[in-house]
Amino acid sequence: MKQLRSILIALSRAIIASAFWIATRVAYHVEISGLNYDTKAPRTYLAMSHKRDLDPIVLIPTIVFHRGWRALAGNVHFALRGDAFAPGYLARMVMHPRWLSFLLRFLSIGPVLRWLGVHPTDSLLRPAEEWIREVIRVEGDGRVGDVLTPFLIEDLAIAAGEAYERVASSRLSQLLTWHYHHALQYYYGPEILIGPVRRTAQRRTVDSIKAYLASLDAWLWSSGTLYGSPEGQLSPDGRLSPINSGLHRILRTAPPETRIVPIFQIYDFMTTQRQRIFIDLAPAIEHAPQVPPIELDAQLRRAWLCSARFTCTQLASGFLMQASRDGLSSFTVDDMAKSIHMQATSLEKAGRHVDLQLLQLPGARKRAEGFLAYAARHQLVRRNTQGAWTPTITETPIKVRPREVGFDQFPLMYAWNELQEMLSVS
Repeated sequence: MKQLRSILIALSRAIIASAFWIATRVAYHVEISGLNYDTKAPRTYLAMSHKRDLDPIVLIPTIVFHRGWRALAGNVHFALRGDAFAPGYLARMVMHPRWLSFLLRFLSIGPVLRWLGVHPTDSLLRPAEEWIREVIRVEGDGRVGDVLTPFLIEDLAIAAGEAYERVASSRLSQLLTWHYHHALQYYYGPEILIGPVRRTAQRRTVDSIKAYLASLDAWLWSSGTLYGSPEGQLSPDGRLSPINSGLHRILRTAPPETRIVPIFQIYDFMTTQRQRIFIDLAPAIEHAPQVPPIELDAQLRRAWLCSARFTCTQLASGFLMQASRDGLSSFTVDDMAKSIHMQATSLEKAGRHVDLQLLQLPGARKRAEGFLAYAARHQLVRRNTQGAWTPTITETPIKVRPREVGFDQFPLMYAWNELQEMLSVS
């Protein structure tokens, strides 16, 4: 029976991984380097920096097939945000088009994820919808005004175009209709609950987090491998987020020989051409539980940034920001291409990882053309009558809600922050 289960898991993983590979490679150009740093050793934590929800989907096929039969049969487990196991997760991932989101909300993939070796990373930050679902499950279908804070009720009323009193007098289950769906996808802590409901919900969540961390430790002790994000969240502004305390809690009782393999992903996303994703693995941090937490954080952060690949998005953003700050009235695509090419060549000589296209002037020019077309669409530049470009940048600080990212709303500042952080190490 155990062997049959392993075969079924391996077959399921192979199908899913293949589907992930096809979907991501059709939509993106993907380059993966440094795979040799994953020696397939047991008790390994594959530590991914986190830029997009897409990150694990891009790399999972390569990791699973690289590690062979044992990985396919279930030796590699994955950590995934806790709300992925709740109904409606796929609808949250695909908010547009709305008709597709509406259809996906009826699917629940939680049981399949658990069977395939995925662990839910619970958190005190959740979509409002998930807090409401849990309260209904544990406390019953109470009155909205008796459970939710006034500020959330007011937000829901405004979003739905209804009177505050009408929403407050509703039952919680009425908020789970499609009418309120979009407004309930924002992340909140237990502060949106009031009274005893809040205290019990917070206590349950803390207990759930402890159980999750214990399950990861147990998996490492059984010679398993984990794939997850030590940051515990997406990068909101392009900079790395602080290492989550959960990693240190895992390592506190993990096997002493546990090793961490840093993995850094970066997107060449500011382009009208095909987007490119670069994934670089770095040398492992051996015997990670024996490294002091502050030093471990510094080593992991440095490994990520030193392995990061410079793309046109980051280098062209640097050129454009500098042109704006210097008051440059105009520049040509050749000016940008030459600057990108020179920067890429200098970085490559210094031992940094660079998109190889940028090391040839024609390749740099092609990427610069795609960047400028994207920048024009986002009102970051305008073309003048001489065919040159003029910066039209407003340096607006990135401000997003918890668990949201700013690369789509503030692409230039997001890429600029990435560049500055990547250049901060040598």
